[in-house]
Amino acid sequence: MSLFLLAIGTMVMVVREALPFLDSEDQTTLRDYWKSTGGFGTWRKRDSAIKHAWSKHAESFPKSHKRLLFAAFLIVAALSVMFYPLWLAVGPR
Repeated sequence: MSLFLLAIGTMVMVVREALPFLDSEDQTTLRDYWKSTGGFGTWRKRDSAIKHAWSKHAESFPKSHKRLLFAAFLIVAALSVMFYPLWLAVGPR
């Protein structure tokens, strides 16, 4: 669980760094992320704003390791969830 929280925290850091470089509509969408609960269109706008933030972060900070950390935390968290039942099944008794 803590690895997923680290991945989310790293993603938040990436979005916060890229926020000043985004257009005003994406900034508003990301700032009000938790305020409005809309339909499918709202989710598409949020997803699009996060994609733009990711791209703008890669463009503005090409040597930043935060994107790599996010990917590593997410992959390790997913692998740990998948392999835990296997470890219980075949592990020492």
